[in-house]
Amino acid sequence: MTATDAIDATLQRMFGRDEAVQYWFLGPTGETRTLCRGLANRSPPRRATTRTTFHCFSTTKPITALALLQLEAEGRVDLDAPIATLLPEVPYRNGATVRQLLSHQAGLPNPMPLSWVHRDEDHADFDGRAFVDRVLREHPSCDPPGRRARYSNIGYLLLGRLVEQLAARPYVDVVQGRILDVVRDDDPDAYLGFAIPEGRHATGYTRRWSALGLMIALMPDPPRLRTSERGWIRYRPFHLDGAAYGGLKGNARGWAPLLRAIARADPRLLPARSYARWFEPQPLASGKPSGLALAWFTGTLGGHEFRCHAGGGPGYGAEIRVYPSLGAASMLVTNTTIVRDLRLLDRLDPHWLG
Repeated sequence: MTATDAIDATLQRMFGRDEAVQYWFLGPTGETRTLCRGLANRSPPRRATTRTTFHCFSTTKPITALALLQLEAEGRVDLDAPIATLLPEVPYRNGATVRQLLSHQAGLPNPMPLSWVHRDEDHADFDGRAFVDRVLREHPSCDPPGRRARYSNIGYLLLGRLVEQLAARPYVDVVQGRILDVVRDDDPDAYLGFAIPEGRHATGYTRRWSALGLMIALMPDPPRLRTSERGWIRYRPFHLDGAAYGGLKGNARGWAPLLRAIARADPRLLPARSYARWFEPQPLASGKPSGLALAWFTGTLGGHEFRCHAGGGPGYGAEIRVYPSLGAASMLVTNTTIVRDLRLLDRLDPHWLG
């Protein structure tokens, strides 16, 4: 059995017959593979192809960190500066630094973000700044920084605002112009960006008869995003309210040139010293390991260190990973709701790492 056959068999075990999934990897010797299976839409049936796009959710966070590291390399920001001195409107006066926000050590709250969504047809008029201001008013308390790693989407809402302030441009424009367009290739089927590509985006689903499905069914749905489709909750096209913590949409072909550039320390994005800082584990104030780098979670597979980040939310799941010492990378996207970091790539990457 070839590695590709083994990966396909593993994907069949991991996902249902009609759950759409794309998996891509870049091996240490430069070989690449993209596997795709399942349905991008159940009714009427539409098969997923390598052209199909998905919500990528919190896999956006390392890209927000990349934008800040670019600004740091240009001398525009000090990662050890308190966020409250850079953004005076922030209510958190605990001394938390930009670095601590990036590594989820700032002591900030993390309210459930499942309601932080709006319909695609409302996107042009959505006021992202007013949304963040409201979240800060509703969640003004914090804990001392550095004591523990506690995941916070609010931290990345603030980092997105900081990117805008430092670059004097909207966050989406900064990421598009300084990162995505820099590494983009000429593949017409590739996409990675913040819009929903017309006619090729996968429909998102949650299994109705699951603990998560029952919880979502009981929650109010103010944006009217949800409908029923047999045993599934189906989502109409939507965006997250904060682009910097989870706004990217894309496919494996769109992620491929960016992950290749990151895994191989492409100088078009960052100087070599900045990559080292990006991947460096960030200990807690006590000196104990936090399990995090700057926006990355850390881990080891088959004796190889990696940096990864998962993304999950209504209707979709994603994971990206880089193996810096190998110059290798991998990613996965699906149109099934995933809300935890399941380290799905641990089950797929060994087929080519070995």
